[in-house]
Amino acid sequence: MPTTTFLAATTGQPPLAQHINQLLTTHPTQFIYTGTSQASVVTSGATTTGTNSLWLAQSFTTGASQTAIGYAQLALSTTATSGATLAPTTVSIYTNNAGAPGVALVSATVTAEFANLTTGGGTNVFTTVPLPVTGLTAATQYWIVVQGTASSGQFTLFRSASASGASTSPTGSTWTAQTYGFRYNVFDQSTVAPLVATWEDSGQRWQLLQYNASLEISNLSQYTGGQTTAGYQQGYRTLTYSNGLPQGAT
Repeated sequence: MPTTTFLAATTGQPPLAQHINQLLTTHPTQFIYTGTSQASVVTSGATTTGTNSLWLAQSFTTGASQTAIGYAQLALSTTATSGATLAPTTVSIYTNNAGAPGVALVSATVTAEFANLTTGGGTNVFTTVPLPVTGLTAATQYWIVVQGTASSGQFTLFRSASASGASTSPTGSTWTAQTYGFRYNVFDQSTVAPLVATWEDSGQRWQLLQYNASLEISNLSQYTGGQTTAGYQQGYRTLTYSNGLPQGAT
């Protein structure tokens, strides 16, 4: 049976045969665990830079034996709460090209609903983005890149206390090094529990799990691509428990 990618229904669009067909086949899925932090700068610089007509990038160096990334945590947020006012952005891992981002290796769609700290997956400023990629070179520079947005709304990245590391671009091709850095944390794919995310059909669908102090799933975020370029479904649920037993989800 041929492989098909996930396809979410889109409001105002007719149902498609693929909405049924997608349930009749397998979907390539990668399980991403907590892993180990390999590169990070988390100290706050107390200011932000936005994506309004501006691509944002942060360099990092893989660990001494690191050849894979599972996910990254970014101090990424937005005041928008809906894709109706702010279209999704793309967060990617890029190779390095002469001190600037080169070629994208893996990308994830990040929506306004998810990045908004009051309605989405962010906790204490940091937002986790699944970005599974293998075949990296250890102790080598790579980049986290956030695509610029064309609308009046924007995503923002919180700066770190570093005096370097960030680059910006109006087009995503010509980059200018900045005298500041962004806050970030990059994790490998080591199978350190618990499960953090699932990555299906090359990012057409992803799920992110967050846990409470008892290691019970407290929040579940789900993204599924839609029928149109602008269409998608973004879900976010908070789970409650009593004596270790699930009581409900909102």
